[in-house]
Amino acid sequence: MHGWDELPFVPDLMSRLEQAYSKLAYDVTAVREPDRKTVRRSWTDASEEQYRIVHVISHGTTMPAGRGRTKAAEGSERLAMVPSCGDTGVGTDVSLWVQEANGLPHPMLFLVDLCRAGRTARIAQLAQIPDDQLHAWVIAATSPDRAAYDGAFSTAVAEVLEEIAANGLDTSPLLRYVRWDRVTSAIQLRLSEINSRQKVHSTKVDTSQPLELPFFANPNWVSDPRLERLQAVEPPVRAFVADLGAEHFMDRVGDHFVGRTRQLAELAPWVDDPACGGLRVVTGAPGSGKSALLGSLVCAGHEEIVRAAPDIRKHLAAQQPDGVPSPNPMLAAIHARNRDLEAVVTSLALQWRLAGRDTGSAEPWTVPDLIEALALLPAVPPLIFDALDEADDPVDLMQRLLLPLVEGVRPDGQPIVRLLVGTRRGTRFQPLLGQAARRGTLLDLDDVPVDELRADLAHHLVLRLAGLPDYCDASRRSVRTTLAQTIAATLTKDPRATQEWGPFLVARIYGRALETLEAPADVEAAEELGASVPLTLPGVLELDLSLHPEGPRLRAVLAAVAWAKGEGFPTDAVVCVAPEFDPEVGDHNVRMLLEAGRFYLRTGVESDGSTLYRLFHQGLADYLKALPYSTGGPE
Repeated sequence: MHGWDELPFVPDLMSRLEQAYSKLAYDVTAVREPDRKTVRRSWTDASEEQYRIVHVISHGTTMPAGRGRTKAAEGSERLAMVPSCGDTGVGTDVSLWVQEANGLPHPMLFLVDLCRAGRTARIAQLAQIPDDQLHAWVIAATSPDRAAYDGAFSTAVAEVLEEIAANGLDTSPLLRYVRWDRVTSAIQLRLSEINSRQKVHSTKVDTSQPLELPFFANPNWVSDPRLERLQAVEPPVRAFVADLGAEHFMDRVGDHFVGRTRQLAELAPWVDDPACGGLRVVTGAPGSGKSALLGSLVCAGHEEIVRAAPDIRKHLAAQQPDGVPSPNPMLAAIHARNRDLEAVVTSLALQWRLAGRDTGSAEPWTVPDLIEALALLPAVPPLIFDALDEADDPVDLMQRLLLPLVEGVRPDGQPIVRLLVGTRRGTRFQPLLGQAARRGTLLDLDDVPVDELRADLAHHLVLRLAGLPDYCDASRRSVRTTLAQTIAATLTKDPRATQEWGPFLVARIYGRALETLEAPADVEAAEELGASVPLTLPGVLELDLSLHPEGPRLRAVLAAVAWAKGEGFPTDAVVCVAPEFDPEVGDHNVRMLLEAGRFYLRTGVESDGSTLYRLFHQGLADYLKALPYSTGGPE
């Protein structure tokens, strides 16, 4: 190039980029050392043949006024690619390419590795176009007035493309494409590590309205319309589906506990009957089945869930028809884990479709607003409120929301709502527990007849075993029945031994361990194995981890996830935290360990599309936060 320095890094970098794009299923056309005519022809071919991505690496310069100027480019900031001949005449105006691309019928992405490349991301004519009408998108190497260095931007892009091919930047399987902000953030992070002088500039988008731009396919994507519908359910409601483990009912039916037969048969009519009293409370130790009980009611009765996944209701009804409420358009549900008062009240107003407030109002709903609007509803609505003890500020929620709801009265003398609350015991919740006790509506899951508890446990375990290869054959019926009954009998022999952790949680994790333990050959061996079940959460968790070849590393990953708040930790956070508990955990194996621990995990989706992880039970989180290290690790 006349008057321009050679770029010796380009040949190797182009080969790497070709391979990276090919891994993402792109057919790549590489144009090396093009003169101006070749540049012009290549852009014409790209625009006419519906190329999806145009990646430019060269020197860049602003074009002299008047050279190559067209009417379409009037008033725009113009950036030229310097071709091999050094002539930046007609056809080299990258800013014009972007403008022209926006008039094409298909979206096109420009990755611009030129000095002053940010000009292409700041074209005035495109700035006023809404995101959903844009067809031209830009990720640029540096700001409008800065130089690019040594192909650092393209090197960063290559690294990100390779990671997308390998793991989709940990994008949720629910999303078909890796989201725009996820890609641009990853490129900026890699670029900062390579050259701190450069800063990526890109087309600005409203990240509160994530766009499904079809540039980078997500290799994790699984086509599942059912899960996509569930993802659209309000988060405080969707959490019941996750806690019940109902997202994958069709895949692992036997793994999902319902149980508590009598309590379900008692509470389902309560959900249906507007004439019932105003307050019921379900309490019990961690793992006693509170969330499974309330989750079953919500997943069978909340219309939003029933519309999204009707098979969940059908599954629950098949197990226990008397324990399934009717779909109810007025049933609201709140899973309070890591939620504050404002989030809860806002969700309730949305679920009940309450009037009296402009939907576009910036003013948040207040509890008095909520109660005033509830009093105008034609009938008393039911509210199922779980995990009060796991809220951001449980006492604040109880005092400022739940107790006023309990005390609220409609003009016709009926209660404002019919409220069913699930919470652990504790003196801080005594105002609520006391009210329920005085009304005779306190249901303590630790205070049930042993025979009933044993029957519910055995029923769950029989279903669990029937789904395991070593137990599912017809000839194994007596073995699995004996094993389930013996485990249930052992866990209920001394209720005080399992009350701290809850026998249902222990039974569920032991069911996981039975996938690895050698199956008993006969009824006698089944009795012996069933009698050996650990009676506590620590005992059964340590047993299961000891059976896994990567047990210490798996423990470290689960312990890291135990610290997650809200919807969970992204993979990057697990990578940062888990090495504290085991230095052999790192970016090279954390994804494998997360997959190995999937039984213990629930997933969500971050605003940038990445997968979030949290433990399926708060009791597990409490234990692993207290004891995150394997035996022999630091105190």
